Amino acid sequence: MEIRIRTAEKQDAPRIAQLLETIAQLHHEGRPDIYAGGGAKYDVKAVEKKIKDKEEIIFVATDENDYVLGYTISKIYTTKDDGIVIGHKKMYIDDVCVDSQYRKHGIGKLLMAATKQKAIDENCHICELNVWAFNENAVKFYESCGMTKQRIYMEYIL
Repeated sequence: MEIRIRTAEKQDAPRIAQLLETIAQLHHEGRPDIYAGGGAKYDVKAVEKKIKDKEEIIFVATDENDYVLGYTISKIYTTKDDGIVIGHKKMYIDDVCVDSQYRKHGIGKLLMAATKQKAIDENCHICELNVWAFNENAVKFYESCGMTKQRIYMEYIL
């Protein structure tokens, strides 16, 4: 299979929205106390809007037939120097997904490499994301891409 990484286009929105539903289901299964079942955080129209937004960075991985196998959704932010935190430019990776039947083929690593390279090209200081502790496969994947733990959120469930 030939994998190509490119910037998302409007015609990719339905497939990205479909993959977003799988992520929503994963979150619901992992934390049903927080995530309701059904429905992704972005529908097709919201994905189309993100694709059109020049501040959003969406890469897709496609096969030789231009079928979307996975995506990353990111955005670049600049933090202000406030006397405590040094202002810096960062890329926040909002969402990552590879269709479950295409995992373990290096697609996710290609998407992450393209996203990281874009952050480098944009002179970002860091590239970061959040991952739920229950999603151990994702944690291992991100570590295999070279990411390290930045902080750990703790909770009491009451």
